[in-house]
Amino acid sequence: METIILYILIILIGFFIAKKQIIPNKIKNKIGYLQNFALYFLLCFMGYKIGSDDKIINNISELGVQALTITLFILFSTVLIVFLIYKGGKK
Repeated sequence: METIILYILIILIGFFIAKKQIIPNKIKNKIGYLQNFALYFLLCFMGYKIGSDDKIINNISELGVQALTITLFILFSTVLIVFLIYKGGKK
């Protein structure tokens, strides 16, 4: 629970900084690079964590089937919802 509160607090701080325009334009133009770097950094450590966990490596085939099932369910659900919303808004 504390982690979720921390995430929300960080997002609110970012929102406050954006609304008050505290960050200069020179830095704003480079934020995309910082986001990409942070994402790559995070993905690297996630890969390390997954690769070093023997339990995950031993069950990778089972986890792959579960991940594929969840992905397909989300994909079809999203397409269906967008279709229904688009069809409903066309009237």
